[in-house]
This record gives sequence, C-alpha cells and structure tokens, in this order.
Amino acid sequence: MSPPVITAVTAWVPDVIPVSRWTAIESALRATRHSGWDAWLRSWHPDYGHWLEAAPEEETGASLPVHADLSAPGLSCGVPAETGTDLSGLAAKVANGICVTRLPDARPIDVIAFCHSSLDERVSTTVAGRLCAEVGTRCFPFSISQQHGASPFTALRIACDLFVAEPDVHTILIVAAEQWRPPFSRTCGPGIVQGDAAGALLIERTQQGGSALQLLDAATWRVPTDFRRRATGVPDARTFALLSMIDGLLARHGLRHEDVDDVLGHPGIPSLTAAVFEHLGRPDARSQHPTGVHLGAAESIVRLAQALSRAASHQRRHMLLWGYGLGGFVGTALLGTRSTPALTEQDNVRSVS
Repeated sequence: MSPPVITAVTAWVPDVIPVSRWTAIESALRATRHSGWDAWLRSWHPDYGHWLEAAPEEETGASLPVHADLSAPGLSCGVPAETGTDLSGLAAKVANGICVTRLPDARPIDVIAFCHSSLDERVSTTVAGRLCAEVGTRCFPFSISQQHGASPFTALRIACDLFVAEPDVHTILIVAAEQWRPPFSRTCGPGIVQGDAAGALLIERTQQGGSALQLLDAATWRVPTDFRRRATGVPDARTFALLSMIDGLLARHGLRHEDVDDVLGHPGIPSLTAAVFEHLGRPDARSQHPTGVHLGAAESIVRLAQALSRAASHQRRHMLLWGYGLGGFVGTALLGTRSTPALTEQDNVRSVS
C-alpha cells in the first residue's frame, strides 16, 4: 500500500497583541465568569494545578519552576489572541477553508479528527459535532484533547492506521484549534505563552491528481515529566524519547539524518530545540523562536503551512515535524514532498515569530 497523501493545508493565526493588553482582557473575563467555575477549578486542580503554581519567579515545593532554563516573557511580548469568535468558530473557519477548495465530484470526507487542549469534554463533543455539520456529509467525528502540541501527531498516526484497517475510509480531515480563556492561563510556566490559532489538513488514501505531500509515518509517546533541573549534559526523558522517535522513523524508511531537508519544531523549550538540531547535525536554531509563543494543538499545522508557502513547487524533499505536549507528550511525523499540496492561505498564514 502506498502511503496516504496530504492534499490540502490551511492555517489561521489571529492578530498579535501585547501580553499586557491580554492581561487586562483576561481580568475582565474572569470578573464575569459563570458561577460554579471555582468549584470546577478545584475539581481538576489536583491533576493540573502544578502548571499554574509553577508561574514565573515562583517555586512549587522543593522543585524548581517548569523549564527552569527559560526566562519569563515580558509584558511587551506579542501573543496571537482571537477575540472575535469562539473555539468552534476557529475550527470551522479552517475546516471550511479546506472544503471550499475541493472539486464538486471529490470524495466525501469520511472521518474528522478535532485536536485541542481543553480539559472540558463537552467542548470536544460540541466542536467535533459542529465540524461534521459544516462538512455537510455523513462522517465520523471524534476529538483528541489534553495532549497539547502532540495531539496532531496522534491524529496523523490514527489516520495512517485507519487507511490500513478500514478499506472504506478514503478521506480524513484533521482540524486543530486553540483559544485560551479563563480559568486557564496563557502563561504556562516561565518562557511559554499560549497563543490562539487554528489549522487543518486533508489526508487522502490515494492522490487523484494535483499536488500532494506523502504522509510517510507519525508517532506519539508519553514520557515522564520531570520539573527539576537536570544535571548538565544529561538528557531528560522527553529529549531522549524525542530523539529516539526521530531515529526510529528515519530507520523505518531507510533514511539518514542528512536526508532530512526541512525540520519543523515547536518553540518554548530552547534546550529541546537545540538537542534536535544538534542530533540532526544542523546549526542551532533556538533564535528562530525568541518569544516562546506556543500555539498548542495548532502549532505543527501552522508551521507546516508556513513552510509550504515558502517552498518551491515540484521539489522532492523530506520534512520532519516534531513537537511536544506540556503534559509529557512528544510527537514526530515524517513527510515526503514530491510536489506542494494545495495551500489555502487564511490572511497569508500570519507568522507568530
């Protein structure tokens, strides 16, 4: 079986505003929060509260703050913030951006995977259902949440497996969207600010003409999260797992480090970025992401759309995507570029770096 192909990619990043301005907006939103939210916060705090407690210039018990090698972003740092629509609106925007580019006789979409970071399961059900309605055909929608930036890699892995296990599945739409609102904070430990964004990509079993990007492989692992500073030169579990995943994907397809033409990773943790680029024999790229603005589940699709908009057409290349989730997930995907897939630009896929 030939590998599935990505035939369309789109992304949307809203306008960037200073963190100081968002702080004022957030204060107003918190003042009008619904009754009962305080009790809801207490209910999930035992599992997730350490992310809020590990704020800049604070320590959590005997441990150092999360990612202690990072500096806290200043209030002048810019963060993409969507104030004109809700999370489902962002997801629908990019899903429709994909659908309007399809030919009238194109195969209907069989499966929709919605990726996001909300802790509220009702959000998953509501948005996945809306996306099914937006597509306008009978399909199977589901969601992947709480894996943060690693969730699209899980969706890609599921897509690869579905094409093998389900002969009737021909077209899968992956949609990722993030919108941060109280009671959740945009600041998630020193150096990382959560931004709003959305992205979508269409995967098909076979290419029916036009341009496409081969989906060669994808994987997601969950690893222990250690909040303490590691000894110098000793990789933490996340770094070790990520580098092992990269080597595993390349080995399965008979590729070496030098066969990878483009490396697209997540910002926010300079030591992780440096480890990947050093492992692949590339110059240190930590200067690419000086602000540490992370777009959560949408991060990888946004960066892929930006890379494709800069790439030359009809150029054979291999692209490696990697990312992490703040809960201890890491993910990778290997793409083979024979030609550039259809790129639906949402206001030129605004850059966040």
